[in-house]
Amino acid sequence: MSERELIDSDRMYAKLLSAGNDYADKKAAYNALDAVTKSVLADKTQDYLPASSSRAEAEMRALSSREYRDHLANVADAHKAYLRAEVLYRGLQTLIELRRSEESTRRAEIGLR
Repeated sequence: MSERELIDSDRMYAKLLSAGNDYADKKAAYNALDAVTKSVLADKTQDYLPASSSRAEAEMRALSSREYRDHLANVADAHKAYLRAEVLYRGLQTLIELRRSEESTRRAEIGLR
């Protein structure tokens, strides 16, 4: 971010909105993937049930399946993206507050002289 962008409140606000939208999108994507984890496991368990001697064996096979592990990796990737987007969004919020405080202090100093 350039010095001019750090000072320009309209640009900072636009960046904050953009980061907020990205954060919301990534949080929603993570939540959607996480919410279907039990369904993915249930589907895979059903796939293994006919060839298994018990439901426990079918579930164990489902838990170790490539598809289920890939799903968990996708959930983890989405969670990481969501957390990073949150850090950026909250960081921008903090930066805006710091700039506001600096500007307030500057105005107070000018008024005191």
